[in-house]
Amino acid sequence: MRSSSRVFRVAAIATQSVIFTLAGCGNGDYPEMARVTGTVAYNGKPVPNMMVNFMPTEGRPSWGKTDADGKFEMVYDSDYKGAKIGHHKVYFTPPATTIDGGTSKQSRKAIAAASGLTAAELQNLRSKYGSESETKLEVDIKNDPEVLDLKLD
Repeated sequence: MRSSSRVFRVAAIATQSVIFTLAGCGNGDYPEMARVTGTVAYNGKPVPNMMVNFMPTEGRPSWGKTDADGKFEMVYDSDYKGAKIGHHKVYFTPPATTIDGGTSKQSRKAIAAASGLTAAELQNLRSKYGSESETKLEVDIKNDPEVLDLKLD
């Protein structure tokens, strides 16, 4: 009888330890965040269906997708919307609408159409803002909430 009560106590203590440990794994693991929304326009026109990527100086990136009006909301992960407070490089990737990676002429036209751009405009956007290494667009996230109007040319 004594050994079963001892086993019960050990199991109860172990269960409590796990619960307290998991309860401590909350917001403390996240950097200081801000809710970030905005719009993307290319030559004055809203850009729909474009992935917006924020790459901070340090840490993990945030992303968003523009809607039909070029509006976006950044997402940090499945639990948090927003972006890390601080400096970010901003780059854009078109929607993946084809299985060949956009290599054929037909695929490039389909991707451009989905983003509301001509094939030439999409190529220009990709060459200027299409990767973290190429983009010159940078933003500083300082406030919560932060509203950005990203005007591309």
